[in-house]
Amino acid sequence: MSRPGVIKFHEVNDVPYGVFSILSPHSIVARHEAYPSAYHYFLCQKFKGTEYEQTIRQAGSLWEIDRYVRRAEGLHRSDWDGVKIEVMLLAVYYKVKQNPEIHALLLSTGGKVIVNHTSSDHFWGDGGDGSGKNMMGVILMAVRKRITFEEKLRKKTEAQKSAHSPISSPAISSARKARPHTQETW
Repeated sequence: MSRPGVIKFHEVNDVPYGVFSILSPHSIVARHEAYPSAYHYFLCQKFKGTEYEQTIRQAGSLWEIDRYVRRAEGLHRSDWDGVKIEVMLLAVYYKVKQNPEIHALLLSTGGKVIVNHTSSDHFWGDGGDGSGKNMMGVILMAVRKRITFEEKLRKKTEAQKSAHSPISSPAISSARKARPHTQETW
């Protein structure tokens, strides 16, 4: 049972919020490279510069990815623990920005708390009992805040451009009103 103001998700096939899972099959483009999912991107970054980077990127299923990750264990970037949150943040941002249905769903959550509810993960999830860090939920809420800010800024910029446009100036508006209307068109 979810508390009011809290959105819980974990499994990809949970409707509607399963799309928030890093495992959802929504492709992204990051730095001019296409990835079948944000999960592919995340793991490619973990194994960046190794023989497994492109193998993971081209993997056709989660099972295939997991098989490559097990083989590559110990070969990940030496700075991985220091950058993995930033990599996940970027992966989720690209996923939300590039997939309109996820974008709309995330914004529709308003100010609600988003929780990756799972007992199997205490870092990316809530640990099932709230004792976990819920970093995936935190990242989704940060992306929601960023996208909301970007949209407000875009609307403000468009309004300013339109207010300064010579086509919408008061002088043009007055001239349009003053001229007789004819049936002629350009």
